[in-house]
Amino acid sequence: MRSLRALGLYAVLTVALTWPYAANLRVMEVGDPAFFAWEIGWTVHALETDPAQLPHGNIFHPLRYTLGLDEPVFGTTLLALPLALFTDNAVLLFNVVRLLTFLFSALTAYWLARELGAGEGAALLGGAFFAFSPIRIDQVAHLSTLGTQWLPLVVLFAVRFSRRGKTRDALLAGLFFVLAFAACGYHGLFALVVLPPVFLVLLWGRWRSFPKAVLAAILAGLALLPLYLMHSRALAPEEYARGAEETIHYSAPLEAFLATSSWNRVYGEITDPFRPAGSYNLFPGLIVPGLVLAGAIVLWRRRQRPSREAWALLVMAVVGALVAMGPLIRVFGYEIVPGPWALLRDTVPVFEKIRVTSRAGIFVALPLAMLAAKSLTLLRPRAVVLATLGVVGLAETLIAPIPMPAWTKVIDTRDEPPPVYRWLAEQPGGDVIVHLPMFDGRALTQRPRFHESVYMVYSTFHWNPMVNGYAGIEPRGYVRIRERMMSFPSEEFLDLLRDVDVRYIVVHRKGYGPNQWPRLQRGMPRALGRSLREVVSLEGDTVYELLPRPAAEPDPPGDESTTDHLN
Repeated sequence: MRSLRALGLYAVLTVALTWPYAANLRVMEVGDPAFFAWEIGWTVHALETDPAQLPHGNIFHPLRYTLGLDEPVFGTTLLALPLALFTDNAVLLFNVVRLLTFLFSALTAYWLARELGAGEGAALLGGAFFAFSPIRIDQVAHLSTLGTQWLPLVVLFAVRFSRRGKTRDALLAGLFFVLAFAACGYHGLFALVVLPPVFLVLLWGRWRSFPKAVLAAILAGLALLPLYLMHSRALAPEEYARGAEETIHYSAPLEAFLATSSWNRVYGEITDPFRPAGSYNLFPGLIVPGLVLAGAIVLWRRRQRPSREAWALLVMAVVGALVAMGPLIRVFGYEIVPGPWALLRDTVPVFEKIRVTSRAGIFVALPLAMLAAKSLTLLRPRAVVLATLGVVGLAETLIAPIPMPAWTKVIDTRDEPPPVYRWLAEQPGGDVIVHLPMFDGRALTQRPRFHESVYMVYSTFHWNPMVNGYAGIEPRGYVRIRERMMSFPSEEFLDLLRDVDVRYIVVHRKGYGPNQWPRLQRGMPRALGRSLREVVSLEGDTVYELLPRPAAEPDPPGDESTTDHLN
């Protein structure tokens, strides 16, 4: 009954503090949200049709293991599976799941707070403080880093295991670690650094429990092996690794702990001088740290020692902050000392693949929220004071109403999709497609309707393999084709498409600028009949069939152009 009451409270808070997302469940923003919508759609589609194809998304053809080029978020897609029984609308599934990550992160943190001895009201606030922490709510566009719903359960069952030594609790901690890792690989890799010292504090002096803990860790590692192999097979051909300078750029300088999102209604403008470029904002607010400090003062005055669990939470916060600061601890551009991450990065190859170490801030948000709940239990404020602290603390996180400019609402599944996607869905299927134009990241703001992520979401209507794609890693073969895209319909570019077995070229007229379109039109008469056959033209979108390679013939001078892609 208490959990149901907590669920109801957190549902109301989720809708209110993320408004207007709940009113736009069929609307999709371009970029990362669109990518994660496609990813959820692909996972559901593969599970329903051919689970063996799950790692091989329909993007970046002819590559395989394309789901391993970014976060596959399997651990969060689990939340979509019940709803997927009733709809295959990838946009709707994504938007519902995004809200569910807030709801269930709050609920599981509430359970953890109760396990740690917090009173009912204090635990309710602890769950809310975690789910809606400024650190976490800064990530509203990234489903991977929003997928924190399993992390509190890892700690909960680790605490139970440390107290009772039962194998069941160790195995459950391992299970939820696997789910947390599958929800966000960043969090999983950070946890490999943050959690061992936490568990050491919990198990110190209880050495008989260590064999069971080691067994649970081994089983968790085996369960994660398929995920590791998928990423390895995706990344190895690209010889992928992050440079040290890139990692430093996306790590958190000390001032990041004083900065919130610019959308924050309370601190956004105030903390603007502390907001670093590249990294994420890690300011936890004032209420939560203030409560932690107040609880520490009360213990000191009573001459009481913090509990073992409190020390473990403190260790988690400190180690999480050190990891977030990355290879080099900096403040306002000044380098202070190398960070512990530098040693890890140089000695453990898997950590070379981490770019944004500031995402470890979640391991600061969780322990602070739990320590605040324990402090509230210790302080025993009156109900009206408790409620006031909750309101003020959550007000510090406020970003609602979240800005959703019209240009970001690229896809609205309440409307019919463009006719060309309906036409593709009616074809027998299996033919390789390329959408033109193909743009780099500049299209997010300059040509959002023709960003690669938009093509991906619309591919959920037909699921044909595409040369197009958008992910954290851009394969070299894809980049080579994209860089030559503006020479279309040159024979050189068409040969690149033949090499990857393209059959249909979908040309979106409105995606071309006023200079590039006439150049394309000048080259089209020579290509038609020789290399291309027009199949259908629908409201400005034309589909061409790519014909077999013709006999070699030199192109006339001036036929190609590699000028500005957005011109």
